[in-house]
Amino acid sequence: MAVGLQSVVRTMSSVTSLAPCPDCGHLVSQRAETCPSCARPLRKPAPREGLFLKSMNVWVAVVLGTIVAGVAFVVIVPLFLAVAAYVTTWLAR
Repeated sequence: MAVGLQSVVRTMSSVTSLAPCPDCGHLVSQRAETCPSCARPLRKPAPREGLFLKSMNVWVAVVLGTIVAGVAFVVIVPLFLAVAAYVTTWLAR
């Protein structure tokens, strides 16, 4: 019983989730970023964020949060004081 190459490739690719490389035809894992035979990129690599960038993002959020809280305090407190002064003068009539 002769088995064709295409049926072997189909069987192997369905069992082990391999797919042929578009350039060289080498069977490659579907999770591979490049073909190990010809080094053709098969998919875009996932972005990698290092520890430095993660910690930098936290510090940027802390600094921006502090700035926003400070601006809100500078705007809200005088507004509150102005409203309180208006209400006390209105009640004193």
